[in-house]
Amino acid sequence: MTLPAVVAEWSSSGRVTIAGLTEIVSRGFATWVSSAAAAPTSPLSDAVEFWSVFHVTKAVLAIALLCTLVTVGCHVWAGAARAETRGARAGWVAVGTLGAWFPVVALLIVLANIQGAVAPLSSVMSFLPITATSEINQVRAELATGAYGPVTGTLVADFRTYHAALVACLAVVIVGLGACVVWMLVRRGRTVRGARLPRRMLGIGAIALALLTAALGVILLANLSTVGDPARALAGFFGSGAS
Repeated sequence: MTLPAVVAEWSSSGRVTIAGLTEIVSRGFATWVSSAAAAPTSPLSDAVEFWSVFHVTKAVLAIALLCTLVTVGCHVWAGAARAETRGARAGWVAVGTLGAWFPVVALLIVLANIQGAVAPLSSVMSFLPITATSEINQVRAELATGAYGPVTGTLVADFRTYHAALVACLAVVIVGLGACVVWMLVRRGRTVRGARLPRRMLGIGAIALALLTAALGVILLANLSTVGDPARALAGFFGSGAS
């Protein structure tokens, strides 16, 4: 069992487990819709709290992993720049190239878990079986007509927050990566032309980060459109159309 799951189960005093999450969310959602309360009721509220702790724990671990990978990566590329033989340099470059995607994956894990921690209700709804129950049909009908009851209104608002959180995180990351690209290009311009490997490494690094920044920008725009119209995206999740 993963550490985030262990911590989350401990925080819930064993009331919620990963294995039973689908059943709890399904039963809790039906109870919540029947209650017509604005905030999730138990047992769905227990599942939401559980999932919040799970994501917070996982985000902390992912941030620690990301920092470690970036530090190791810097040492690897510094080793390549200082290598005195062609063989040693090729070895460092190979390690750096093969490991370049690990920080990217860790970054995506960080973003996804911050998003889930900010809006755990929308995140935990992924465990809800979308079947033709009376509660699901009620939410579908309200999304289609735009006449939201308390439950549907809360779902729409939380879904907006869910995607807004990712937009905000991506904006911060994009600004940071953009600053790194500028720093690399400036550093490359100040490096003597005789130092061909450091100049080449800085140039390639700047291009790679620029491409990553562009990809994250596309994801940002997609999520920004959902922030503007969360009901339509939520209707897609529930398998219906919203007007």
